[in-house]
Amino acid sequence: MPVFPAPGRPLLLAASLVAASAIALTVHVAMLAAGIPFPMSQPPDWARWLNLSIAIGAVLVVLRLAEPPLKARGFMTRTLIVFVLLLTIRETARGGIMSGIVTGGWAYSAISLAEPLLRLLIQAVLCVAAVRWMRGGLIIVAMATGAVGMGAQALLGMALAPLMEHVVALALPPQYVFPYPFHVTLAAYVTMLEPTAGATLLLALVWDRLPGSKAVRLLAAALLVALLKGILGMTLLFSFFMAQAPLAGMLGYSQFLFEFLVLGLLAALAWDVFGPRAGDAAASRITARSPAPSSPS
Repeated sequence: MPVFPAPGRPLLLAASLVAASAIALTVHVAMLAAGIPFPMSQPPDWARWLNLSIAIGAVLVVLRLAEPPLKARGFMTRTLIVFVLLLTIRETARGGIMSGIVTGGWAYSAISLAEPLLRLLIQAVLCVAAVRWMRGGLIIVAMATGAVGMGAQALLGMALAPLMEHVVALALPPQYVFPYPFHVTLAAYVTMLEPTAGATLLLALVWDRLPGSKAVRLLAAALLVALLKGILGMTLLFSFFMAQAPLAGMLGYSQFLFEFLVLGLLAALAWDVFGPRAGDAAASRITARSPAPSSPS
């Protein structure tokens, strides 16, 4: 059983995914332009743990849904798939690129990628290892894995502290603020293709295994993208630890929540129409229009 089925109409799928990427980012840009502030919070460790546990729970659900094609793959292969999934949906490369463009501090932006790369690798290893215990309850396993992940991240931070202290002088302040000039905006739209690729990878793994009607599956895919990004937990938890009131904080985080819900919804719609099932549907229509063969005389 192939892990990644080939799309039926790859060019139309690619074009639709590019459009989904642009529309999703436009939601975020429009909300910023409307005056909704960028969220800044200082959540305590317990809120960070709950947020991480929510995201890990989503990864565990994805692994269970994708179990049929992944079951024959080794631990390293499954870990690599989860790592790439988290790496892309969490906008890891995009964050480094946009930081370099906005500040001009390319060296610091590149070196700073070491922490999220290693952090996501740790999360991927923990999730692939923990999924076998999901029979004990998704919530319990997710929270336990989240606790181990928080401890591992603390150790990682201590290990990388000397490096980051050594290169902190390379960090530069932002050269641009919103509304950004054209070249920054263009880069933002181009690099948005990274989380779009992550959403596509998610759909390739689980779309055919999501339960319910088409509408339910579209909503489930959108929710999974937001959960894997971690933005749903941030919106519900981190908003209570901001200078603004909680509702105002939720509104600030909602620009990213809506961005990734829209991305997941539109990417799922594109996958449903132009993905692997598109070829089967086209073949079925051709067969239906073809006349039945005549009986031999």
